[in-house]
Amino acid sequence: MGALRRIGVLALGLLASAACGSSPEGNAPANAPIPPPGSTAPVPEEPAKPEPLPVPPGGKHMGATPVEGGVEFRVWAPNAKSVSTIVDGVSIPLTPESGGTFFARVDGAKAGQRYRYAITTADGTVLHRIDPRARAIEGSESIIVDPRTYAWKEKSFTAAAREESVIYEMHVGSFYAPNGAGTGTFKTAMEKLDALAELGVSTIELMPVDAHGTKHGWGYNPQAWFAPHPQYGSPDDLRALVDAAHARGISVILDVVYNHYDGWKEAPLRCFDGTCPEGTAGIYFFEKGPYEKTPWGPRPKFDKPEVADFFADAVFAWMTEYKVDGFRQDSVSNVRGIDGKGTVPGGADLMQRLNEVASSVKPSALLVAEDLKGHAPITQEKNKGGLGFHTQWDGFFHWAVTSAVTAANDDARNLGSVRDALLGSYNGDPFERVLYVESHDTAGNDGARLPVRIDAADPKSVAARRRTMLAAGLLLTAPGVPMLFMGEEMLEPTKFVPQPAPLDWTLATTFSGVRTFHRDLIKLRRNDGGNSGGLLGPHIAITHLNEAAPNKVIAFRRWSKDGDDVMVVANFGQKSYPRYDIGLPQGGTWIARADSDHVRYGDDLGKKEPTAVTVMNQPRDGLPFTGAIALGPYSIVVLGR
Repeated sequence: MGALRRIGVLALGLLASAACGSSPEGNAPANAPIPPPGSTAPVPEEPAKPEPLPVPPGGKHMGATPVEGGVEFRVWAPNAKSVSTIVDGVSIPLTPESGGTFFARVDGAKAGQRYRYAITTADGTVLHRIDPRARAIEGSESIIVDPRTYAWKEKSFTAAAREESVIYEMHVGSFYAPNGAGTGTFKTAMEKLDALAELGVSTIELMPVDAHGTKHGWGYNPQAWFAPHPQYGSPDDLRALVDAAHARGISVILDVVYNHYDGWKEAPLRCFDGTCPEGTAGIYFFEKGPYEKTPWGPRPKFDKPEVADFFADAVFAWMTEYKVDGFRQDSVSNVRGIDGKGTVPGGADLMQRLNEVASSVKPSALLVAEDLKGHAPITQEKNKGGLGFHTQWDGFFHWAVTSAVTAANDDARNLGSVRDALLGSYNGDPFERVLYVESHDTAGNDGARLPVRIDAADPKSVAARRRTMLAAGLLLTAPGVPMLFMGEEMLEPTKFVPQPAPLDWTLATTFSGVRTFHRDLIKLRRNDGGNSGGLLGPHIAITHLNEAAPNKVIAFRRWSKDGDDVMVVANFGQKSYPRYDIGLPQGGTWIARADSDHVRYGDDLGKKEPTAVTVMNQPRDGLPFTGAIALGPYSIVVLGR
């Protein structure tokens, strides 16, 4: 051990000793009673030693790794002349290793201490850097974190299967900010978990929560891929949010951004070890050439082993240290290609590897891609040439359904597009699609929330509510994995701007009927009552399409197996029908499980009595029986047996 390192270790050790005290009897307190001669003093039980942290996929621990008696520091800086770590003001030199890494074990270092790296470049310049693998950061310093100290309460959680999942996309910073607070946190989000459990969602998708370059932004400008965003709270705060969600039967997946880095030229990983040839971003990023840039910042060099290990280790850390249940990968089209075109070196291999890492840690992990290019191999298995995701965002469904409900008049509502959206799939599997009518992009980049797009003058109007529920009804009955964007269930009208305002939670009361409709449909979608199993199946048939003016009615059959049929009837027109006949696959008793025209969902809606279903033994729409129902304007009815 070198002299400087000994000084650092002694300084850290003396700080610990001063805090704890010492005595001539070793670990015994100075005032401990001396046992009489011949007696046997009880030996206090030593606390159980925590298990060593698991070795990540890259093969060795990087960053600051707590070990028995201290902390090991390892950093990749291949062009550095020398590296030191500065722990609470004490500088300790690191020893160079093969492969461009530097290492030191610092006895006495512990969780909670601040540190940074001092990197000396070839020309003698000293750069102060945060740890790229830091588990927590604050300002320009990293913080040592021991992930083993969190006491998990929920230890046997099992996530819902893909076919049973309903995702709720959440931006922590604006989901819930009580008492006038400008920014929500992991702790404040926990206060509304009961509301999400009551709504019935299975999965929370957290918009990026790793440390990023803006305090109140969306999170798609990553700066530190291993540390939670400081404004949202500590690592243990995020663990507590996941723990509390699991206790309520809700899984948590993370939205992660690996396709680009923060565009700010002073972001901490840029030119990390002082090397930036030709003005490029340094060791983590592509060199000059076609792959160097994305529209939002530099592109990581996916085919460099150290960079690929970096991202594989990040996936492993979020799953093992935070127990998250999967990921939504942002803009996969800019990992596998350049906006989906061509091939970026190492991109496809990296996506396959990250999905394999996640599945090896948690076989039930839900792995979602946002690509939006209609590229079927994204959700194919690796052995078939695919990237290994389980499902991907389907932009066509959003476009078709929202275009139909926002059109200026009934004649412009294209039910042919709605039909095509309902029948969509990838690789023959409709559940390889994540379906949505609102997302952070559509509520922000596309200009407005859905109720505002329907009725900009009065997004609270009956028309806005009817057509919003019509869109939600299709979303929650179509085959696929449905996703809600936060606030959608309570008619939130505020545009999701780059620095979004907190949700107005009074709307949950003001529009309790709209929220109740979403809750009822989610229960049907997940077959919570045991009477809508057809919605869990992959099968769909469009049985009725009436687009001749003034009619705008579509009906479809959903089933998983013979006998569990669900029928859905949607009216995209202003005309109401005291009686509307559709074909049914079976006779017997059919019940309207949900009808968006009922006063249960709004006092100013049409039906005050339960929707009656008259079943007749005569064929219709190519099916053996006929069902007659009353159909309100811009409404959707779900029928079950």
